[in-house]
Amino acid sequence: MFKVLTNEFKLVLKDQGVLIFFLLLPFTYPILYSLIYNTEVARDVPVVVVDDSRSQASRDMVRRLDATPEVRVIGIEPTVNDARRCMAEKQCYAVIHIDRDFSDNEALGLQSDIIAYCDMSVVLRYKNVLSALTNVTQAIAAERQAAAVAPIIYNTGNVVESEHVPVGNTAIGIASAVLLFILPLVLQQSMILGIGMLGGGSIERRRRCAGHDPLEVEAGVVSTVLGKSLCYLVIYALPTIFVLHVTPHIFDFPQNADAFEVLALALPFMVATSLMGQILKSFINERESTFLVFVFSSVIFVFLAGVSWPRFMMSTFWHAVGDCVPGVWMSNAYVLMQSDGASLGQVSRIIAIMWVQCAIFFVLACAVEHFVSRPRYRRYKHLATTDPGALRRYELIKNGLL
Repeated sequence: MFKVLTNEFKLVLKDQGVLIFFLLLPFTYPILYSLIYNTEVARDVPVVVVDDSRSQASRDMVRRLDATPEVRVIGIEPTVNDARRCMAEKQCYAVIHIDRDFSDNEALGLQSDIIAYCDMSVVLRYKNVLSALTNVTQAIAAERQAAAVAPIIYNTGNVVESEHVPVGNTAIGIASAVLLFILPLVLQQSMILGIGMLGGGSIERRRRCAGHDPLEVEAGVVSTVLGKSLCYLVIYALPTIFVLHVTPHIFDFPQNADAFEVLALALPFMVATSLMGQILKSFINERESTFLVFVFSSVIFVFLAGVSWPRFMMSTFWHAVGDCVPGVWMSNAYVLMQSDGASLGQVSRIIAIMWVQCAIFFVLACAVEHFVSRPRYRRYKHLATTDPGALRRYELIKNGLL
């Protein structure tokens, strides 16, 4: 096992592609993603209003909209077409159309239509416009309702008091909400890509060397699996600390968990990921296949983690698929600890599930090594013996030289 461990270290250090996945990617992707989402909150999104009501009530509403921190009213256009022209010229990012009967309906206690046309190129702008418009209309409705029932209940305040108290994500920022889910997935994906590239390189060397890999150490199945897993865990010690602990400090993400608790949570996650990578590498025949087989799964893992759609609302099938991915459990536990201040004891169920995954993936990795990878190597050796040029011809055909 120690020979496998040291040999895998040598293979990683000599392979520039693997070093990019194992070291460069974990240190650059979190910074890149965080910079993209920085600043987290958009303020004073320019909007244009089309006021067909032209009443005191509509003017009061426009003033309230302009006073919100989310939007800034830059002008009032006579028609919707004129306002849309402003949006097409990027002078504004939303058009708010106040209906002609707004004031009359308000006086009669009827509903009025207020239409918002938003530029969806940046979702944050749409969110701001929708939030500002919702808050203002609800405030106006609450005032009208309180005034109507005040003589009955002898109360001049609001009938229903509403207060927004953010929990966890106190900055109400998009990066604090999204990046904490993505950071563990970056570690998972980079490790799987690197392991896949190592596996593809070994297959290519065996085809060139009559089924033998001159850079591989011959060892038992268990020793091979454990030795390689230990190598990946040692290499990922520093990237794990940087991604899960240092990056939130740099960009001031929620940090309610102790560093040692985060590392204790990450241990079963990294063990399970290293074993899962050794299972998935059996699908790789060339180094380049890693990009075709694994890279596209990054988006799938993000959705399965529950970033854009809660896991409890997913279908049974996709919920089960997510349960098989260590990064899904790690992302949710990491968010609970960093955002909501959960302790290790409160996420002990998730930690136990990841340790169970480690045991299952270890058995599967040994089975794949014994029943899939090694029979493939024996077939290469047999084919090289019966037809010495077969593996060479395959290489030439693959590279378009024959």
